[in-house]
Amino acid sequence: MPLIEIKNLEKTFFEEDSSPTYVLRGINLTIDKGEFVAIVGPSGSGKSTLLQILGLLDRPTSGTYTFQGKSVDSYSDDEQAELRNRALGFIFQSFNLLPRVSVLENVKLPLAYSSISPKLWDAQAKKQITAVGLDHRMEHEPAQLSGGERQRVAIARALVINPEIIFADEPTGNLDSASGKNVMNILRRLHEEEGHTVVLITHDKSIARTADRIISIHDGEVVWDGRASDFTE
Repeated sequence: MPLIEIKNLEKTFFEEDSSPTYVLRGINLTIDKGEFVAIVGPSGSGKSTLLQILGLLDRPTSGTYTFQGKSVDSYSDDEQAELRNRALGFIFQSFNLLPRVSVLENVKLPLAYSSISPKLWDAQAKKQITAVGLDHRMEHEPAQLSGGERQRVAIARALVINPEIIFADEPTGNLDSASGKNVMNILRRLHEEEGHTVVLITHDKSIARTADRIISIHDGEVVWDGRASDFTE
């Protein structure tokens, strides 16, 4: 059973006094547990909209979305939020860290929305901070960190609930090449050594080839879906 399955997924925006804008058109795909998938495409291709829908941050106009064998289309906003807080981890290009609290408090934040006992929060957060090599930065605030370190904090925060899947939206977009390579090495290690399912969104084809599978989107449609080693675009 796939971890994620979507069929005939479409997203359309309607504006008053104008024709509809089709962002996603008839998307069909499955993602299995333990896969490392890159969704690649130019700006405006629809890849970030697809991630928003897969991450239960937006709803499609039509089509079906099944997660762990259960249709989430009919879930209420609260039910989708519960699933998102329990099973999905997010890493964003802009880090989205709280500016005036420590690394430790930033990483603990998702636990406040989980069913994990507060008694375990510190240990859980410290474990993930150590895993990304920032145990010496636990009490620092984001402004005291480099861009690469901030993104590693964001990775620790995504992992702290032990999610079923990690969604990484342009995680290297604000980083220099060395920091970006470090972040991708961490994601690769999480996949290879710990079995995490990773879905990476990027416009950078060299970054996409870090994954095992590439899905290429252009003008809201899937134009390639196959092994990264075979990708020639």
